[in-house]
Amino acid sequence: MLNKTAHLLGAIAICSWVGVECGKFISERTAPKPIEIASERPSETLVDTTGRYVQDPPRRSSRRLAIPTPRDINKRGNSLMLQTFEPIVAPVLPSTVRVTIRGRQIALGTIVDKDGWILTKASELPAVGGQVGSQSLVCSLANGSDYRAEVAASDKENDLALLHVEASNLTPVAWAREIPGRGSWLATPDLYTTPAAIGVLSSGLQKVRRQNAVLGVKLGDGADGAVIEEVLPTSGAKEAGLKVADAIVALNGNPIRNSLAFRNQVTDLYGGDPLELEIVRGKRRLNLTARLMDLSEELLDETDMEVSGEVSHRSSGFESVILHDSVLRPNQCGGPLVDLNGNVVGINIARAGRVHSYALPAPAVRKVVESLKEQALLVSAPSAADGQIR
Repeated sequence: MLNKTAHLLGAIAICSWVGVECGKFISERTAPKPIEIASERPSETLVDTTGRYVQDPPRRSSRRLAIPTPRDINKRGNSLMLQTFEPIVAPVLPSTVRVTIRGRQIALGTIVDKDGWILTKASELPAVGGQVGSQSLVCSLANGSDYRAEVAASDKENDLALLHVEASNLTPVAWAREIPGRGSWLATPDLYTTPAAIGVLSSGLQKVRRQNAVLGVKLGDGADGAVIEEVLPTSGAKEAGLKVADAIVALNGNPIRNSLAFRNQVTDLYGGDPLELEIVRGKRRLNLTARLMDLSEELLDETDMEVSGEVSHRSSGFESVILHDSVLRPNQCGGPLVDLNGNVVGINIARAGRVHSYALPAPAVRKVVESLKEQALLVSAPSAADGQIR
């Protein structure tokens, strides 16, 4: 294992040196050609005599990795650097899941038990009646299999949901026994051979205080309720399609007469919690669903939000997290985070800012998993209909 680590660190150093030479080479080319990792999946799906899928080989990357431009060659996330980490994430690919709705990825997931138990980020899942709901969730595995999933249990404090699929002999993650030191390299696998992101551990375990969850609008008072005066970019309000001059007249079935009434009703809610809104737009009444977001003071500034990009709806209120600087998208949370030895040190739980991502540490996650499994078995959640998708 030490040899693997030494090899990787050497490769990183070589990439940094080669980057300069590559930059000279690339600058002479007018149109850098993208490279593509060849697929190792068979061109035809293998089936047995009953028509069921046979276990496919691991799904290889079809991600087109462009040769870095001179401007990007020294950036940590360039394709040459990401490929250096492929041997590190390879052992964890069978334990990594992509969670989708109608083909759209909403999160990553982590297999925690061979009998179909998968952990993911709860606030990225659809909500039904104020609760985390299944709504045609599909879990895609690295071997090419797709399974319908049900939400079996959830943990509000840690923003985790336990999914169940009708499958057996899955490969659960092997949890690390300790957290690596500050400055350690970390990688986030997905279903590709190249990691989704790499980064460096910024600090030891720390508590993230809960921020006030907001819709992402500036409100005034009007004759019809709380009137929207401004909609912040990348906010839950923007995602839901709310517009300036919309009047919010009801929230979760309760009447809203002014902006104070609105604020009072969302005070105790978390980022990621859904709001069922009734609004008046011109002469029309519309019903919309929006999600609250944890927005820090700096992110409430429009310029900072544009610079920071998309952040997780729920990014605060965690008792203990690992802080690292991997650049993740919100729908890349919920999956494993590994160190240079391929050990799973935690589960990515939030993209919190431009260079801030949080992960729940492995020891804490293990305790939550056992609690959620007990909760799921007590309520006897129904199994996923039809099991594997054919």
